[in-house]
Amino acid sequence: MVSDSELVERLQEVLRSSDLNTTTTAALRRRLEEDFGADLSHKKAFIREQVDLFLAEVAAEAEPEEPEEAPVPKEEEPEAEAEEGEGVEEGGEGEDEEEEEEEEEDEDGDSSGARKKQRGNDGKKRGGGFTKLCSLSPALQEFVGASELARTEVVKKLWAYIRENNLQDQNNRRKILPDERLRKVFNVNSIDMFQMNKALTKHIWPLNSEGPVSPDRSTPKEKPQKRDRNEGKKPKGGSSGAGSGLLVPLQLSDDLVKFIGTGESMLSRSDVVKKMWDYIKENNLQDPSDRRKIICDEKLKDLLGVETFTGFTVSKLLAPHFTKTK
Repeated sequence: MVSDSELVERLQEVLRSSDLNTTTTAALRRRLEEDFGADLSHKKAFIREQVDLFLAEVAAEAEPEEPEEAPVPKEEEPEAEAEEGEGVEEGGEGEDEEEEEEEEEDEDGDSSGARKKQRGNDGKKRGGGFTKLCSLSPALQEFVGASELARTEVVKKLWAYIRENNLQDQNNRRKILPDERLRKVFNVNSIDMFQMNKALTKHIWPLNSEGPVSPDRSTPKEKPQKRDRNEGKKPKGGSSGAGSGLLVPLQLSDDLVKFIGTGESMLSRSDVVKKMWDYIKENNLQDPSDRRKIICDEKLKDLLGVETFTGFTVSKLLAPHFTKTK
């Protein structure tokens, strides 16, 4: 029997060496199962909780280093990083969740080897990735002047527009301040380069998709289409793989949107935790005698419903303010 302390220790080791843009809790659980040779399906909630705590800790520890990252010698570099990170996330996340579903099916059937082989072949077919032509949403079509483009071309056009119109925040060039035209695409007053690439998943669809995608859906919309290509699979719940990546945007409560104050209604869990720590430090809410303890001001108290809390429990307190997209 694996103890919780052993799980936590190994989980943190794996997280430190993982890309949080593409890693999912499902993939982490399978990795732990391999390491310990045990079924950990009953530990899903525990693993999710420990991941939240880890993200909170990373956000707190990384804070002092961030100003050093702001000056970027070549403006092209963030674009490349954003494209590559998002491209991997878009493909990796969806396939990772499908992989978990298929593995669960394999456990109930007798054709495990055949299915895994088929999954491997499908993975290669999908691997062509984000340089292929895609259909664009009406809003994005109007912006770029084309109905079909590769994802990389869309990103390049966006960055060309941003630079031509000086839409980067002069104090933090990773932050974009959309003008009226760009705001029609993203519906926010400010957005950073990585959030922008995630937000594009709502506007970039498979080439053969028919009709518009619901605005509150992104990549999960494509999953039924992927499964339809493999007739032997059992249907799964429509939202089983939604928002599984650790940095995938989630719908925020009205109170949290108001608290953050940027107009963004969708952010990743880690982005929200980071913004909370920014607020805590800017307003000196850490107890001087024990900086792990947070003393809420009125604004934070209204949001979290507590007067004090330990810093790394912020993820738990924020949980009611995240809504899974359906």
